[in-house]
Formats: sequence, structure tokens, C-alpha cells
Amino acid sequence: MKFNKYLIKKELFTEFRNNSSLYLITPTMTVLIIVFPILAENRFAIDEDLFIIIQILFLILFSTLFSIRNPIDNQKLSRELNFARITRSEYFINKITSEFFIYFPQILLFSVLYSAFTNTSVKTSVLYFILTIIFFSVNTVMVNIIFQMFTSFNNKFVQFILIVPIYMAFSFFIAPIWLGINQELINIYLMLYLGITILIFSFTNIYLERNEK
Repeated sequence: MKFNKYLIKKELFTEFRNNSSLYLITPTMTVLIIVFPILAENRFAIDEDLFIIIQILFLILFSTLFSIRNPIDNQKLSRELNFARITRSEYFINKITSEFFIYFPQILLFSVLYSAFTNTSVKTSVLYFILTIIFFSVNTVMVNIIFQMFTSFNNKFVQFILIVPIYMAFSFFIAPIWLGINQELINIYLMLYLGITILIFSFTNIYLERNEK
């Protein structure tokens, strides 16, 4: 695993200029945060577990907004990588890193603000909460990059239909932990999440390395 700080810096600047992700998710998050106190006013009629489920649904929404974008131009990308003598697997690793640096703080901030405005909190420790956010962010970013590199779907609706079920599957590992299952099951879910993360990364990286030979 090789990190290229210049490539990470370039991708960070590129992502900041990406109007379909960063500038779309942030205003949407702000609008929804305004709605949270209204939801909190009706807490007497809403079960607290439902607030956690709503939070997970918002995570899926934000992840989808972040991921729906134009696919990567593979010919242009190949020329740039060949010129800089960077392999596709190295590009994949550094692209994950750069997008994680942008996506993770937004999701973490959203989760904190959600808890503050609705006066609710997940039923697990801070450590497990952050771990689940990290796993969810890494997997979201990887799926996003895989779609950019290996698909050519320009239609935003098609991207939405394909991506949402994947992110919902990732959220299935989060929900039981946030809703407060016992410690043994939490460890099992975290190990499963770690295994899925390693599996996605490994298969994609191996595929890219084989295609470069």
C-alpha cells in the first residue's frame, strides 16, 4: 500500500470543486438539521429507536448524494496515470484516502448535530459509534469509486437505483449496534463489517493490479 501525498492533494482539490457531491450534501444536511427540532418536539409520540432509524436513513441519503456523479473518463485517467507513472491500484488507494478525508468529517458532524438537536443518542459507546461511522464511510467511498471507474452510467436515476441498495446493506450492520445489542453481538457485527471492508478493497485492488500487467 503506497500513499502519494501529491495525488491525495490533487484529488482533494478536485473533490472540493465537485458540485454534485460536497456542495450538494452540505446544504441538504443544513436544511434537514432545521427540521430536527420539529421532530424533537413530537418525541412524546415517537419512540426513541425510531430517531436512530431515521438517522441511519439520512446517512444513506447523504451517501447517495455524495456518490451520484459523472463517471471517470478512463482514457483521460490512463493518460494522466501513465504520464505520472502511477498505477491504477495506487490511484484507487489514494482516491479512497482523499474522499474519506472529505466525507467522514461531514457524516460525523451530521451525527453529532442530529443527536444534539433531537436530544437522542445511539445506545452504544463512543468508540463503537465512531468505528461504525469509519467502516460505513470507507465502504461508501470505495463503492463510489468503483462505480466511477467501472461503470458508465451517466443517468443519475440509474445510479440512485443501483447505489441505494448497497448502502442500505452497509447500514444493516450499523442499526443493531446503534440500537443497543449485547457486547458479544457488537463484536461479531464489527468483525463482519471489517471483513466486508477488507474483501471489497482486496478484490478491487487485485483486479486493478492484474489489469495493469
